[in-house]
Amino acid sequence: MPTAEKTTRSTGAVAAREQVLNMLKEDHKRAKKAFKDFEKLDAQKQPDECKELVEQTCGELQVHTTLEEEIFYPAVRQALKEQDLLDEAEVEHASAKQLIEQLQTMQQAGQMDGKFAATFTVLGEYVKHHIKEEEGELFEQCEKAGNKVDWAALGEQMASRKAELMEELLPQQTASLTAGQNEA
Repeated sequence: MPTAEKTTRSTGAVAAREQVLNMLKEDHKRAKKAFKDFEKLDAQKQPDECKELVEQTCGELQVHTTLEEEIFYPAVRQALKEQDLLDEAEVEHASAKQLIEQLQTMQQAGQMDGKFAATFTVLGEYVKHHIKEEEGELFEQCEKAGNKVDWAALGEQMASRKAELMEELLPQQTASLTAGQNEA
């Protein structure tokens, strides 16, 4: 029969794991929304809106992929039996980073044309595929990993690093979020 202390620790670990996975799922949700919003824009008629959405989305994807690669994947790799999902995820990240780099180069060169829109659309397809596998398979394996991961420590480390990355890669968004929190 489980002790109260063990049950409390187990419940805390489950909550911490859910917090970590929900942090990543929230990023996924924002990315999917951004790609859907982009589909509604006309790159020729709304170049400023397109540029702003692409910059924001690419910045958020850079934060997310860095967070996963530096902290999340190494932490769960040790706990998972199947390594191929993590290997695939890292390859998918590399492809996404190449497309983001292409988009940034196009923006700097002022190439806000059909190829720019097509590149962002392809990035969206890659990201949506990645999200489907991650949430459908990898996160499921993470739930089975149980106490093999210190979810509470992982969550704290990820939250701290995410704040650093947001400040570094998306300083304007971080400033507006901080201003909004101060007004509340």
